[in-house]
Amino acid sequence: FAHNTDIKEACSVLMSSKVEKYDHELNVVINRELSKRVRFVPSFTRSLYAVQQDVKWLEILITELDKAAGLWVTTMKDDDEEEGEDDSEDKPSERLDELYENPMIDELRSFTEDSLKTPTLDHELDEQGETDEDEIHIINDKKLKVLDRLVVYLRVVHMVDYYNGTEFPNEDEMPNKIGVFHIRGPLETSNSKNSLQDVHDWNKQLGGKIQGVIDDMRGVTIPHDDAVQIGLKTEEETVEEFVKVNTEEQGPGKFHCPLSGKKFKGPEFVRKHIFNKHAEKVENVKKDAIFWNNYVQEPKRPMEPLFPPTPVSNNGQSYNTSTPNTNYTAPPRPSYPGFPPPYGFPAPFPQAPAPKGRKVISYNDLDALMNMTCWEYKLERKTRKEELLTNCRRLPDNL
Repeated sequence: FAHNTDIKEACSVLMSSKVEKYDHELNVVINRELSKRVRFVPSFTRSLYAVQQDVKWLEILITELDKAAGLWVTTMKDDDEEEGEDDSEDKPSERLDELYENPMIDELRSFTEDSLKTPTLDHELDEQGETDEDEIHIINDKKLKVLDRLVVYLRVVHMVDYYNGTEFPNEDEMPNKIGVFHIRGPLETSNSKNSLQDVHDWNKQLGGKIQGVIDDMRGVTIPHDDAVQIGLKTEEETVEEFVKVNTEEQGPGKFHCPLSGKKFKGPEFVRKHIFNKHAEKVENVKKDAIFWNNYVQEPKRPMEPLFPPTPVSNNGQSYNTSTPNTNYTAPPRPSYPGFPPPYGFPAPFPQAPAPKGRKVISYNDLDALMNMTCWEYKLERKTRKEELLTNCRRLPDNL
């Protein structure tokens, strides 16, 4: 995008346009300015152990990216041809040597020799393998200016946010030329202190991200054996499967090609027909196999997690941490009248003692009904109904 482009006008034009093939309208969203572009990382990134790892990764990243982009690289030709050698003889091939000279890398190396001579992580641990929180060596910000300059160089020139471990490809073609940028935060003035384990966890997480960026830059793929287990295909197998699917046997000596609808006397004639008349589709099958293999060998391909995440409660503990008790037996559920357990109504609550001076009312007639089965209850109801009708017939007529 050019700086003088009216983004709103361009978006309004795209909103009113349709895709002819699919008859869909475009939904264009204008990118808003980032409210918090520069973000802080923990202050313990000033510690010695964190800075040592930063120096190592920054040197590798900047050197690889500079050489890939041709920055600070001088090509030198070495001709080993001796003087007076006959022109008819074979001449040795010229060797092209690349001389990489980035002054910031040289400054980083001198910084490493001068400022990082304090003990490393192995020396910071005491005899019991433990260390106090105050044992973290914090380096002065004046000495870290060299490191800050390289972090900014990596973000602006190569579009890599170092402390976030993220690469933003083609960011220079976007409206926001430089998006999110992570830097070291100010020293914490609170009473909370960081332990050496916090620094170790940070280095482990950041190192994994940076290694992923380097692997993408070098085109590293997953091992061949793992790719075969996932479903790596060869072009020959894919083409043979395509020919087999499009060779239908309709009877003895009758084979059909569904691509053209023609019939042949043998499968070899169908195969020859597919390669001669449908070579374009065969090439598409080969391209699909290449596309599939590239997807399988991509380390960061989109895929479902092999192990779904364990649900976590509000207090941060996992629900599935405890092993099930196989010896546990649930208490018996009460049986309900008229239905086999565990259905029906629950057992009645114990009666409270009656107040003094009042006669206790008996509910034996209801308890008898509660203890009946369904068929007994229906029989009792039918009997009472017949008795009621009999009693009604016996009444005198004058009533």
